[in-house]
Amino acid sequence: MVNWQVTATTKECDEVGDFATIMVYPDQTAQCAFFNKHSRTIRGQKRIKNCKWPNCSLVAEFKEYAFTI
Repeated sequence: MVNWQVTATTKECDEVGDFATIMVYPDQTAQCAFFNKHSRTIRGQKRIKNCKWPNCSLVAEFKEYAFTI
């Protein structure tokens, strides 16, 4: 059993051309703060047009890392 609430990292995302914060939770769910923030507005949706969420390799890699450390 894990004894943490959330673990996060900020990675450069080539898909959106900016930095994205990835959060992983003990229930094995994950979120991308960049996607969450920019998916709410029309202007933001233009920034995420190349985003691969929910099949993002950055999220998948960090999620795997978080549960192996």
